[in-house]
Amino acid sequence: MNLLVVGGFFLAEALEMLGHRVINAAEFASPAADEVDLAVVLEQLPAADRPDLVLVVENLGPRRLPLNLENLKVPRTFYALDPHLNLHWHQKYASAFDLVFTTQQSSMSAFKAKGRPVHWLPWAVNLGVVFDHALPRTHEIAFVGRADPRLRRKRHCILEALKSRFPVRVWGDRAGNQVDQQEMGRIYSQARVVVNESIQGEVNLRVFEALAAGALLLTEDVGPNLLGLFTPGRHLITYGPQDLLEKAAYYLSHEEERLAIAAKGRERVLARHHTLARARQFLEYLGEGGWSRQAPDHLQLGQTLLHLSFRGLYPVQPGLERTGFHLRKALEEHPGCAAAYLALGQAALMAHDPGGALAAYDQALALAPGDFHAHLLRGHLLRHQGCLRGAAAALRQGLKHAAQAPYQLRRAARALLPGGMDTAAFFTGLGGIYEAQGLTLEPGYPPAPEPRFFAYAVEYYLHALKLDPLYVPALKALGLLLERHGLPCEAALHFERWAQMVPENPEARRLLGRVQLQGYQPREGLKNLLMAQILEPRMDLMESLRGLPLAPGTLQTLLPQITPEELWTSQALPC
Repeated sequence: MNLLVVGGFFLAEALEMLGHRVINAAEFASPAADEVDLAVVLEQLPAADRPDLVLVVENLGPRRLPLNLENLKVPRTFYALDPHLNLHWHQKYASAFDLVFTTQQSSMSAFKAKGRPVHWLPWAVNLGVVFDHALPRTHEIAFVGRADPRLRRKRHCILEALKSRFPVRVWGDRAGNQVDQQEMGRIYSQARVVVNESIQGEVNLRVFEALAAGALLLTEDVGPNLLGLFTPGRHLITYGPQDLLEKAAYYLSHEEERLAIAAKGRERVLARHHTLARARQFLEYLGEGGWSRQAPDHLQLGQTLLHLSFRGLYPVQPGLERTGFHLRKALEEHPGCAAAYLALGQAALMAHDPGGALAAYDQALALAPGDFHAHLLRGHLLRHQGCLRGAAAALRQGLKHAAQAPYQLRRAARALLPGGMDTAAFFTGLGGIYEAQGLTLEPGYPPAPEPRFFAYAVEYYLHALKLDPLYVPALKALGLLLERHGLPCEAALHFERWAQMVPENPEARRLLGRVQLQGYQPREGLKNLLMAQILEPRMDLMESLRGLPLAPGTLQTLLPQITPEELWTSQALPC
């Protein structure tokens, strides 16, 4: 079989070992081109290389969304490598394909909901590159990867927590400390324990690499994505904020158990989770059939290109041109599609055509007069044009149609019109409206840089803090939203700023302590909960601790370390 591949495909070598031809489409593209044109590639391919299948692989860095994909006569497949960060556009983009593969089991339902057949195809390790070198295991705990607290705050907190008690070696966290895959394999082969962090509940490639090198893997508990791959306690050890340090200490001091689990984990990878085995699995799925050619959804493709272009993940000029093409196609097929007009309005704004944007918004609202989001976008546009009366009217209409938001919340935002449209209070209120409407945030989605395009509550809260970095209602609302979405380390940044502004506020201390305990900062979290109780003696500390991730052993260890003098004199908070 001949496979034409767009993007980096980690199974390419294994498929060629199995007798298949893998053709890299980028080799036939012009170096100056913004994108691979599959029609041009097909013209250049010799007859013997005509593809039986086209595979587009999503990868980090600049996105590759090839041209003329929808016109191909051969089957089209999509492989979503990082759906835990990109599912918001993956599921739209999947409408251009006949079959979808995903590395994460938890994302399958989203692809199925879009009407595309999907298979779970997890990561796998190339055993010719990463393997057990049989070296002395001189590193107690090792980690290879980014550890910048600005980009990977939870990972940074995990590593700092481990460093507080154990020798931890980190590679790849700064310039001059980078390693390639071969060297990484050697590092893991010298580690007794390799620690792994999950960004958003995913099973990443590091899981398979660490096990292949024979180390004991200490990996975050990610629930369903791990099921069917490995058994915790048998092939690897899972942890959470409640037991990270206890488990690390236990397996570093129980050599026989550590070696037995590491050996079973390595055996499982050698049997099931290397690239050759995964390539066979890929071919089996292709051979199962049950999928057929699908008509592309031009609305979904247009929205995908618009979002990626605006968020800086795709070149703007070709992105807008392709956005317009697909949205016009969508309107040819469905002339009454309000969503297409709304997206055309946003594209027009990106092209510096406010008149065209306003006309498109008016078309969208003529078709869907109850769309609260369209009214608010129209209001933001009129505000930027200086039409304050018209902007206030449009914003009032948006608030009126935000049916899921409580009346009191809508009334408070409406009371700030028109004079308060540029205040932190107004944008915080709109954040609450969007949150009530269920539009909170998308993991991995870069926030919109300016308010005419806001689509989620988190963006409104961030803009409120841009207007007034010390506005407590925005700090609190944003922190609570991030905590609810399983991002306690990010939430802690906002609660910390609040507590620094008002150190004697018990609620700020309590919320900060709570997310610090969830975010692998047990000492800081416990300290802030104790301070909250001092500030508000009626608060039940044990009730606050109930349900939070703090093991009894950790509590017994930390409590004696936090002295009354430290609590009474503390005015500044730890970073």
